[in-house]
Parts: sequence; C-alpha cells; structure tokens
Amino acid sequence: MPIDDTVTISIDLDQDEVTLVVGVLQNAAHACRAAAPSDARTDQYAGITLGRLTARWTDIAERELHCAVVKLHGERLFTVPLTAEAWYQVRAALSACVAQLSGHLDDSAPADAPDRERMYRALHLAHKIAEATNDR
Repeated sequence: MPIDDTVTISIDLDQDEVTLVVGVLQNAAHACRAAAPSDARTDQYAGITLGRLTARWTDIAERELHCAVVKLHGERLFTVPLTAEAWYQVRAALSACVAQLSGHLDDSAPADAPDRERMYRALHLAHKIAEATNDR
C-alpha cells in the first residue's frame, strides 16, 4: 500500500525528542553523503529527501519554524506536522540509529551508558511515531 503524501500528521514532541531527531538525521545525512544528480528537480514537492528533511528539522529545533511551540511547566513542547512519508523517513532514521547503537553495545555496558540511553530514546520515539501514524 503506497504512503499517502497528502495527509499531514501532527505529533507532539518535547525538546529532547526534537534534539534526538535532529542529531539522528544529521548523522544519517553525513553518513550518506549522497550527491544530487545534475538533473534533479528542485520543486519542493518533488519528494522527501534526507537533506530537506534534515534542514526542516534543524529549522524546527533552532528557529521553531514549521511547527507550533507551547511552554508548559517550563518546558517547550513542539507540535510537528509532517506528511506520512516524512514521518516514515524519520522513523526509519531512528530505527537505523537503534540498530547501529545496539550493534556496538555489549551486555556489560551499564544501563545508564549514554549510547544505551540514546538507543532506548530512539526506539521509544520510533514507536511513538508508529503509533501516531497508525503504521505498525
């Protein structure tokens, strides 16, 4: 079943979740180092690319663009609207991060090791996105 790219789905995220997504996407874009073909369309609706998605999330985190932000009990909460395809790409990047981190951790790593905490946060956020987009 193809992904419906016309429906926008809004998901509420806290500052830590937004920061996690930005970091994961920036790492994925850096690791990818994809070169754009010279005949690539520059139409913003031509599809989701890792570079565009990373730039959008950087704008969300740094300038609070492309989202609604509210302060609740001293914390900033972001309501981020993206298409189903864009959320799928974010979830895929988070899942790849989980796979990479789990491959580097051994059983002797303490439960509060930074990589283990990041892995669990990425896994939890990927699940949250899957539930919000009804894509399980």
